[in-house]
Formats: sequence, structure tokens, C-alpha cells
Amino acid sequence: MKNLSVITALFMASFGFGQSRFHMTQYMMHQPFINPSSMGMYDNMNGSVFYKNQWTGFDGAPQLIGFNFNSPVGGLNNRLGFTVINDRIGVNNNTELSAAYAYTLKLSNKANLSFGVSATLRLSQSDYAEVETIITDPEFQANTPTLAMPNFKFGSYFRTKKFYVGFALPNLLKNTIEYDNEFSGSTSFDFSDWHFYLHSGYSWEISDKFDLNSSLLFKHVSGAPFQLDLSTMFVVKKRFGFGLNYRTSNDLAAMLRFRINPMLEMGYSYDYSFSALKNYSSGSHEIMLIFDIYSKENKPENAMPRY
Repeated sequence: MKNLSVITALFMASFGFGQSRFHMTQYMMHQPFINPSSMGMYDNMNGSVFYKNQWTGFDGAPQLIGFNFNSPVGGLNNRLGFTVINDRIGVNNNTELSAAYAYTLKLSNKANLSFGVSATLRLSQSDYAEVETIITDPEFQANTPTLAMPNFKFGSYFRTKKFYVGFALPNLLKNTIEYDNEFSGSTSFDFSDWHFYLHSGYSWEISDKFDLNSSLLFKHVSGAPFQLDLSTMFVVKKRFGFGLNYRTSNDLAAMLRFRINPMLEMGYSYDYSFSALKNYSSGSHEIMLIFDIYSKENKPENAMPRY
């Protein structure tokens, strides 16, 4: 019965993968991963790479690897970015390639508004031959081919020196895998399957040496419960930070971040689940490295430009 439950879960995950979105604990550190328009918050070339090992100790648990690079082009109002996300869970392996563009409007000397779009190609492949079945099932006799499906993202982003708020639609189309004697990918439009992201943050300057940064991420899709991430971080001398993140799926995370030098920043988070998963997993680990490339004209005065 246990093997049958696992097989059923993997089978359902493979057919519904197109509407399941990865989640990051350190979403506030490099926001182009969740919203293409947030590239407008940077005046310099920058990027990030991260790795997340979710539910450590759980066989077939998700593993997530991501890379992003973005840069101003033709002036500070236009930005181009490229993102690669690989999400592996069980026998399912999904890779998302995205090219993004963002345009920034300067509303005043202290406020900017950005809009961004992203074209995405999703590559999906499942190793069904590795699944142990209790009956002979032709759908689990061989691995699926690599299926390519297009999609699009949209986002908007408003920021001042101490405050930001963004809104994103990470999937404008619905990608699904269908089986009719052979596997094939399908792309359609279905408003009920849209995901909605709303994220915001504020930075309080307590003194010359100490800051308190807070952020939230609200996620919703039809048919699933609302999910809210609340984060707060205490920053010392704009170089070292430590804080907590709470997720309404009953997860609590400890976060650390350190500005190594003006070009490199590193972050780490450890998530612990208070749900039934705690009986099978020792927690989740996420590590992120962010790099900034400055010219002499736009090098920041402080060592931690983002929050």
C-alpha cells in the first residue's frame, strides 16, 4: 500500500507539474527569480545562483537549482535578463529557461515603477522506468521523452529607497503532460490556473550601524489555500544579517546573509517544518550567492544595496 501511494503521488505530480511552482525562502535577496519586473531595482549588472535541498532525508524530495543574470541595456530604463531553473522531484525533472525584459519609469527622484515580461521554455522529462509497480503498466515501462512547452510571465514593481511592492503572474499559460499511447506536452490558456504573487518589503534604519528589514510574499492559485511568507532580518553595519521566516504551510526558517565584498553576497537558510513532514525529514537547506558588477559611476556607497 505504501508503494502504491508513492507511485500514485508521483504519477499525479507528473501530470499536474505545470501548475506547481517552486518556492524560495530567500525570495527577497534576489527577486528576479519570482518577478521579472524587479530587475528595475538595479542600476548595475548582477546575478545570482542558488541551490535548495528540500525535505532532507525524504526519498525523492525536491532539489532546486537556479541561475539569473540581468543587466541595463541602452540606458538605465531598459533591462534584459536570463534565468535557468532546474526542479527535480522524484522521477520528474523539469528545466525552465526564461528571457526577460523590464522597463522602468522614473516617477520622481525617490520612486520608480517597472514593468516586466518573460518568455519561458519548459523542458520536462520523467524516468518512469525507475518506478517500481505492483502490476504491469505500459505507462511505467519506459522513460518519457523531453517535452518542450512555452509559457510567459508578467510583473510590475514599485520601489523607493526603503520600500518596495511587486505583483507577478509566473504562468500565463497552462502546461500539462498528456498520455494517449505516448506522452506529449500540451499548452493552453486557463485563467483558473493562474498563480498570483504579491511581495513587499520595508527597511527601517535604527541607527548608523543597525537596520531592520521586513518582507512578505503572498501566493495564491485557484483550488489551493493561500500561502504567506513573513520575514524579518536584523542587519549589522550593512554587511551581516540574521533573521527568521515564517510560512503559513507551518514552516519556520532561520536566515543568515553576509556581504563578502562589494561584489559578492552570500545567504543561507534552514527550514524546519512543523507539519507531519517533520516525522520524515530533518529540514530544508538553501544557499544563495549574489554577484554585483559595478562601474565607477554606479558603485554604491554602502555594502548591502538590497534588502
